[in-house]
Amino acid sequence: MKKRYIFDLDGTLLTGNFSSTDQYFKEIYGDKAYPFLNDMTHILDRYEKLFPRYDYEDLSTFLTMKTGLDMSPRVIREWDQLVGEVKDVPEEYVQEVLEYLKSQGASLAVLTNWFGESQTNRLERAGLLEYFDTVYGGDIVTKPHKEAYWVAAAASKPEDCVFIGDNVDNDYIGPKACGMNSILYDKKNQYHKTLVKVRSLRELKDK
Repeated sequence: MKKRYIFDLDGTLLTGNFSSTDQYFKEIYGDKAYPFLNDMTHILDRYEKLFPRYDYEDLSTFLTMKTGLDMSPRVIREWDQLVGEVKDVPEEYVQEVLEYLKSQGASLAVLTNWFGESQTNRLERAGLLEYFDTVYGGDIVTKPHKEAYWVAAAASKPEDCVFIGDNVDNDYIGPKACGMNSILYDKKNQYHKTLVKVRSLRELKDK
């Protein structure tokens, strides 16, 4: 049993319905919003690799340049507020696993690549916030920058930490390169079997 378990949020703890944020951009930009919405994941991934943290001004400048849309800091702030209000569904068995890990004396944290306050709001509304000692948002530092994993380890040594998430680069390779144990949450079984992974969060109890 390791001392500290660090979880990714989206696709690992919660699955959110972001239709309200999509509608927000459609109302502002009309049909011009569609290229951005279709490529949003890849655009944000590029931002995260280039910038060490999420910042309203930096994200505004980056998205305006990449999309050709006038994405002011005000737009980013309103987008972030909507993210904190999305309808989330907890992943299957997540509460059972978190209760088990806490009962074993483990400390639990979340490391997520978005603004921390809105992500914390989502966890609270889903009834999961009480299980975690700390939520580290991307406005502190973003994955896959090494500093993100060191921050999330807190007082624990990397080898005493386990990182669980669904993104190979951010949640498996990144923490492993920092000396952590990594477990990939691969519920669709789409990644190579040589990776240490689970298809169900319930399997973490047996790892």
